[in-house]
Amino acid sequence: MNRWFAPGLFLLICLALAFRVPQLDRRPMHNDEGLNAMKFRSLWVTNDYKYDSFEFHGPTLPYATLPAAWFSPTREFNRLTESTFRVVTVAFGVGLILLLLLFANGLGKPEILCAAAFIAISPAMVFYSRYYIHEMLLIFFTALTMGAGWRYVQSKSVGWALLTGAGFALMFATKETFVLAAGCLALAAVCTLTWGRWIEGQRLNIKSHLNFKHLTAAITVALLVWLTLFTSLFTNVSGPMDSLKTFLPWLDRAGGDSPHIYPWDFYLRRLIYFHYPNGPIWTEALIVALAAIGFICALTRRWLGETNVTLVRVLAFYTAGLTLIYTLISYKTPWCLLNFFHGMILLAGVGTVALLRMCRLRWLKCTMAVALVAAAAQLGWQAWRASFPECASQYNPYVYAQTSPNALELVNKIEALARASPQGHDTVIKVTASPESYGPLPWYLRRFNHVGWWHEIPKDPFAPIMLVASEYQAKFDERPDKTHLMAGYFQLRPHVFFELYVEINLWRAYVKTLPPEND
Repeated sequence: MNRWFAPGLFLLICLALAFRVPQLDRRPMHNDEGLNAMKFRSLWVTNDYKYDSFEFHGPTLPYATLPAAWFSPTREFNRLTESTFRVVTVAFGVGLILLLLLFANGLGKPEILCAAAFIAISPAMVFYSRYYIHEMLLIFFTALTMGAGWRYVQSKSVGWALLTGAGFALMFATKETFVLAAGCLALAAVCTLTWGRWIEGQRLNIKSHLNFKHLTAAITVALLVWLTLFTSLFTNVSGPMDSLKTFLPWLDRAGGDSPHIYPWDFYLRRLIYFHYPNGPIWTEALIVALAAIGFICALTRRWLGETNVTLVRVLAFYTAGLTLIYTLISYKTPWCLLNFFHGMILLAGVGTVALLRMCRLRWLKCTMAVALVAAAAQLGWQAWRASFPECASQYNPYVYAQTSPNALELVNKIEALARASPQGHDTVIKVTASPESYGPLPWYLRRFNHVGWWHEIPKDPFAPIMLVASEYQAKFDERPDKTHLMAGYFQLRPHVFFELYVEINLWRAYVKTLPPEND
């Protein structure tokens, strides 16, 4: 296995890249992606990024986007593309495979390769690695913290202690829900110690694992990273306090003050069996089932080989606790499942090798191996389907409030109108819609210099180009003066529609630019 480990890991990284890198601009920007991109704009254009404790998540995503923008073909924000932003989460998604090396001396190399394969081909992991939101960064920094902490327990090296502290601060600076992972990790350590003592009669000298100098160093590094990021590199004094105040609005949302309220089985239905009438069947039950086997092996110590039982038990209790918490919390969005699903994948790596160890007979072991490879291939096929042909389909379990492809037709129409207008991108556009409904239009209209946003129809509603949410029933084209006509009715995302109104003279200029129709 030692001879094949490095080439195998390299091939799995290549496989992960093959699923994640192509056609990153295929799917329209989701509302959250557009908001995150526009938040980065303040950092890139004016260097005036400030953490927003009410609506936006932590600062690691915009700061992690800087290298992608530096190496892009253009430095002009308005020319940055969807691929520029999504490659950031691709890097962190693939980086999860490299972080498995931190666990290699505890989980075992065969288990690491199996877990790496699942990360590479899991439909959820692939889909959200191509999604410019904070979740993949949170998973990455959580894995970094866990891996560095494990290395510290093994080596007692101050370097690993410092990396653990930095990883914890980066979790904090990524998303408020880091507290759930941190709390479950601490609870998992306690459960592991309790299980070993009460069930197996083990005695562990906790003092032997504590070095207060190293603990102080780790806390110091964590505070320094926390302060650096939340103060926007020491330019925003209120940032650290805002990072603490943010838990109040998010607690309200978790408790039910949100439109994203769903029943307890919301995540499990997406992972185990998801099917709309006339749509394909989606399932990652293979990973869930193998994770269950890994969990049982952790508690019973059976079929683990040279795997460190303490590490596997911590992962088992951590994953079970986090799954339970996310199941019970009423607030649910599908990408949140990544938090406990990553733990399932690690356990599935253990469960896969354990399952093969259970098969004593050679023919049975070979049959099981072939069955697992076939099931893994089916996962890869789903990952391809989810990220390419059905990347914006309602039949996809990981698509949620997705921007409609019809929105791109709207944007293309507005760009064509601007080309016909003498003002070009200085053409005035007025958008009337509730703040919850117009995203990601700010991203798609970023090239226009005069865009106004209203939450209700203004006293002077007219402009060369007007976008009005259908709920307002504007009917500007039915007025007696006939200054505007309605140039289309477009779906922005599910249940959100916009009417496009264009000044008649501008519309005439636009029509002249169209190619003549063939008789």
